[in-house]
Amino acid sequence: MKAIILAAGRGSRMNEKTAEIPKCMMKLFGITLLDHCINSLESAGIVRANIGIVTGYKKEKIQVDGVRCFHNQNWESTNMFVSLTAAREWLKSESSIVSYSDIVFHPSTVTKLMNTDGDIAMTYYTGFWELWSKRFPNPLDDLETFKIANGKLIEIGSKPESKEDIQGQYMGLLRFTPTGWQNVESALTNVISKSLERLDMTTLLQHMVTLGYEVCTIPTDKLWLECDNQNDIQLYENIFSYTDVIA
Repeated sequence: MKAIILAAGRGSRMNEKTAEIPKCMMKLFGITLLDHCINSLESAGIVRANIGIVTGYKKEKIQVDGVRCFHNQNWESTNMFVSLTAAREWLKSESSIVSYSDIVFHPSTVTKLMNTDGDIAMTYYTGFWELWSKRFPNPLDDLETFKIANGKLIEIGSKPESKEDIQGQYMGLLRFTPTGWQNVESALTNVISKSLERLDMTTLLQHMVTLGYEVCTIPTDKLWLECDNQNDIQLYENIFSYTDVIA
């Protein structure tokens, strides 16, 4: 099993905090976001030599011993999908966990992904409403639709009309088998290159579902955090601790 961490972006919503470092090098509980990811992947049994990092903005600031580095040289004008294709050789050859680099997650969530069936799989967080209620005056202003049936994704990424339109929160943790990745590339054959440049992962997942491909969904109630901006980091450090993350 491989693991690919998408760490190409600057994280402009961090403002001046990422003027000299990429977002993944921001610290939460005294540990960089990137190290949080690596620690959880290793705790789940993925050895460091099988961890790849897709770099972009200020790639020289990302110095991690023992990992494989890929690079998205067009990071400034492209989105997550293009960053992911930088690691295409791994995705084509072996099942791979894919993780955003600005999230904090429990190792058991990775283990669930590793052990699930299905060529494309993703985890979702069941404790999202409580967390979003702490982050936003009205959680619905930021949340997106997430609907499942029989353990399979049926809708993601639209504007919800009510809480009932959100059965979980997409976490930025996925797994592709080589067949799953081949299905992705086949599904995007006729998509114009301009659209691919700005393709985000939730749009990709909805596209796969619309075309009839199965996306397996795995729930977790283990604390998961996404760090969009400085307010998130300050909030989390005020109400949580590192022990809460790994407990």
